[in-house]
Amino acid sequence: IITYLFCKTIIAQTIVVVNIQFLIDNNKQYIEKIKNIEMNQVKFLNSFEKKEEELNKKLSDIEESKLILNQNEINIKIEEYNKQLFDFTNLVEEYNLHHQNQIINIRESVLKELIVLLEKYAIDNKIDLILDSTSYLIASNSIDITDFINNELNKINLKLEYRNFEKN
Repeated sequence: IITYLFCKTIIAQTIVVVNIQFLIDNNKQYIEKIKNIEMNQVKFLNSFEKKEEELNKKLSDIEESKLILNQNEINIKIEEYNKQLFDFTNLVEEYNLHHQNQIINIRESVLKELIVLLEKYAIDNKIDLILDSTSYLIASNSIDITDFINNELNKINLKLEYRNFEKN
């Protein structure tokens, strides 16, 4: 009985590793969606650059008009400039946050599909433990299933959604 119990506890568990970061970053559909986002960003970036130039010109005008206008008029112009600058800064922050959240949502969609593939792989191959490649120090390449999972992931038509940024 002791021999049986002892042998049972030293039986090696079946462990594999996978590089989740690689799988997401190199997924064809993910890359395509990111390219679409970047193309969509161009029109906003051009708009932001124009607005920034306008604000810089307005600031230069305020500096030049300090000799001509009285203090009250200058304060009004500065307040107007500060309000426009504040609005512009908020718009840029909203824009950045929107795109950051969209990319996070897309990555989460890919990750959900990866988890489904990994669960299926674990069941089909009687795997006891799957580790991400960032969760261990050293492992044999023979237990790395990243390429297999990558091939399976590429066979799936992922529903990666992206909402365009809308100014209020």
